[in-house]
Amino acid sequence: MPVLFIQNWDVVQGSEDEYAGFITETYIPKTTTMDLISVGGYYVEMGFGPRIVAVLSAQNASNLARVIATERFRDLTARLKTLVYDYGSYVLAPTGNLKSEKYVIQKQVWKFNQYYDLRSGTKKHYTDFVLNEHLPVMKMIDYVEVTGGWNVIFVDLCEIVIEFTFKDPLHIGRLLNDQDFRRVTEKLRRKYAVHYRSRILRCTERFGENRWIRL
Repeated sequence: MPVLFIQNWDVVQGSEDEYAGFITETYIPKTTTMDLISVGGYYVEMGFGPRIVAVLSAQNASNLARVIATERFRDLTARLKTLVYDYGSYVLAPTGNLKSEKYVIQKQVWKFNQYYDLRSGTKKHYTDFVLNEHLPVMKMIDYVEVTGGWNVIFVDLCEIVIEFTFKDPLHIGRLLNDQDFRRVTEKLRRKYAVHYRSRILRCTERFGENRWIRL
């Protein structure tokens, strides 16, 4: 089962040019040779940081664990950390509530993500809520795509991440004012979720080109 390896950081002031060159000329090419595929680069426009989010895809959790345990990957990450601060990482595995498909590069998109833990003893009812109420409501809203339902593993960030994708950032505000969305989100927070947070992310400009994650 494919998993996502998420890395977060901020760039050290004054190191922007060196950082941009390192990311495009060294970091992405070398991680690709380790079977880690770059599938997203985002800037946090609103919500908790760090402000830069890099997304790598691995074939499965075992392959990812093998890669990040290698001296080669550790050395590469150590070089990255000389140019950034507040570095952190976590792994996302599909919840199984959405159709499992390969996570592909998405250009010129915006994300609205929800992060939360489940209330104790609500897992079965929560699954029923997602399948029978939450997803049907979201599928009726034609300007948003539910592109991910994830369990967070290997780190104490939260238990669940829900990922919504938009072509137009104005549609995020439209969603937040949609009465059906507000109703299911209020029920989610009241009955099933604790430690709820959200944030808005913008796809970095010219993704996949020489300035992939240069802001």
